[in-house]
Amino acid sequence: MSLDVTKAWVSRMYPHEKMLTTCRFSPCGKFVAAGSTDTGVIRWELESAKKTVLEGHGSWISALEFAGERLLTADVRGTVHAWPYLEEAPKPAWSIQEAHPVWLRALAASPCGKRFATGGHDRVARVWDAGSGKLVREFSGHEGYVFSVAFHPDGKSLVTGDLFGTIRHWDLESGKLVRELDAKVLHTRGEDFLADVGGVRSMTFDAEGKRLAASGLREAKSNTFCPGRPTVVVFDWASGETRQHGVKEEKTDGPANRTRFLSDGSLAGAGEGQSLGGLWFWKGEAADPIHSVNAPSLYDLDLHPDGERLAAAGFEAKGRGGNGRHTARGEYVANAGAVRVYSLTPQPGPKKK
Repeated sequence: MSLDVTKAWVSRMYPHEKMLTTCRFSPCGKFVAAGSTDTGVIRWELESAKKTVLEGHGSWISALEFAGERLLTADVRGTVHAWPYLEEAPKPAWSIQEAHPVWLRALAASPCGKRFATGGHDRVARVWDAGSGKLVREFSGHEGYVFSVAFHPDGKSLVTGDLFGTIRHWDLESGKLVRELDAKVLHTRGEDFLADVGGVRSMTFDAEGKRLAASGLREAKSNTFCPGRPTVVVFDWASGETRQHGVKEEKTDGPANRTRFLSDGSLAGAGEGQSLGGLWFWKGEAADPIHSVNAPSLYDLDLHPDGERLAAAGFEAKGRGGNGRHTARGEYVANAGAVRVYSLTPQPGPKKK
């Protein structure tokens, strides 16, 4: 069945007691894994919805990726675990206790699954051996925090994106910097701001490696709830030329956190808001979405190996807003989380009798 993103609908939902920060489908297509603010890594079987919690982290889960038959998970303190995810009750095969001395923000696996890269607030990206967890190479030179990392599909290049909208293209064999790509539109620092806002929140290549999408926020109005315009800068990999996709809604209060190229060449993106986030779809040269789906704030997005389903991780509002303000002690109910699976094909009609 051909894709029709205008018919996208929630076909499954996997709830959790706390907010979910990241999610990925397994390469075998049988599981979806997510990371939570309660330090847990959750694995669901897609068909049965059987839930397994992998415990071993000591802080929020910031990133996770599948590499071969292992699930790599990272937390904000810099710990990385490698789980043999196909086992009934996985335990870490190896661990890195301090992949970054300060906040670890990004993790990506190489196309072959033998390497993975991390980035963090120490402004450094590192490449590791996925079989042993041993350090292979470091890439330094960013002036801002490294928010995102991605491998080119040919396995020869790594890109790293930072807070200021600078993307660095590295040759993996030599470790040398090849060029810089400009995504500075994703960074804002107003005269009355107390902090920089934006950055390259995620990067993803299309299947052929001809396009690179960098997502974030442009035209931020403040550094509090960060109202602005969720934006994706798409680079032609060969020439470095760009075009922009964006969201026109003024009520968004956060960036486009993650994007994924679909099999028909269109681009899906997920983002957040103070009261409502969204799932957006862009196609061709059009700057505005061809379709959007209202959703709770979404922090991550992944495409199933079948190419027909998206998983989006976010939160479910259970308590009052304002982080518990104006609530008596013991009355505030914390927000929860969920992974929503969106089917990108028309919803089946009722069965005939």
